[in-house]
Amino acid sequence: MSDQSGEHVHYWDDGRGRREVIIDGRPVTHVIWCDTRAGIAVVADKPLKASDGETVDIPSCMG
Repeated sequence: MSDQSGEHVHYWDDGRGRREVIIDGRPVTHVIWCDTRAGIAVVADKPLKASDGETVDIPSCMG
């Protein structure tokens, strides 16, 4: 598991503004969280889905 603090960890609402995320040479949208040191990104489905009509579904990283 990566260190989840520091300049290399980015959240969509971390207050540091918009940033471009590139995976395999292509820009990616709908990134929820990424760690540039570990090379990990959590990306939401497009379009965003809400099973309960309120909260956006986030894919499980634990399989």
